[in-house]
Amino acid sequence: MKPSATSRTVYYAVTALMAIVFILPLVWAVVSSISPNPGTAQTSGFGLGNYGTMLKYGLGIPVYLKNSIIVSVSATVFTLIVAATGGYAFPRFTFVGKNVLFTVVLSVMMVPYAALLIPLLVWMKQLHLQNSLIGVALVLTLFQLPFSIFMMRNSFATIPGELEEAAYMDGCGSFAAFLRVMLPSVRPGLVTVGLFTFLAAWNDFMVSLYLLSTEKAPLPLALVNMRQQTMGVIDYGSTTAGVVVLTLPAVVLFLALQRYYIQGFTSGAVKG
Repeated sequence: MKPSATSRTVYYAVTALMAIVFILPLVWAVVSSISPNPGTAQTSGFGLGNYGTMLKYGLGIPVYLKNSIIVSVSATVFTLIVAATGGYAFPRFTFVGKNVLFTVVLSVMMVPYAALLIPLLVWMKQLHLQNSLIGVALVLTLFQLPFSIFMMRNSFATIPGELEEAAYMDGCGSFAAFLRVMLPSVRPGLVTVGLFTFLAAWNDFMVSLYLLSTEKAPLPLALVNMRQQTMGVIDYGSTTAGVVVLTLPAVVLFLALQRYYIQGFTSGAVKG
């Protein structure tokens, strides 16, 4: 049964309204970053003066941007490796305590963020990973693993066992079948987990605040420090310029991978 014209109109109207609600803050940030504002580098006319001030802050925004890239990419790679192997093992292998272990993994999602953060920070200090970008990436990986393993487990569970058996008949071992057959089959799930982890790491503030010094600060932490100028006055122009720089990579990455992202949620996340 085809939806009526009224139903389609309502659907498109609601969709357009939601799109405007989500896009409006981004548009506002872009316009504000190039608009004239007293007390900023762009005092008259529209231009890129605020971006010039923002780029020269501290060690230079490129340094903080590099730190963010290192943390986000490292956390994404670590999470994908552990989540893919763990998510493959749970539905495909039988071992003692499998269900209990999976329940323990999921139970971490119910523990408050702050309750896990302090012990992890103490652990990082004992491992001499304090003030280390890799240390921050490892902490962020631990926070992302419960959801990521859950997603990958459900993604692998949707793949027919016959596909894996055919790989074995062609001479593949378990590891070769995993790499050559199973991983390509769950590409949407991998993209979903990778994108979710990258965005969480890219926007992280709390872990970096506790673990890193100013020199190794990622972009979100640098922007917070940049807000406070002489006598506590906030430079809104440079701050919004920094917000635009922080937002654009995430928006571009999401738009490029949104097809796989949606497929990952709709195919893997609904199967228990």
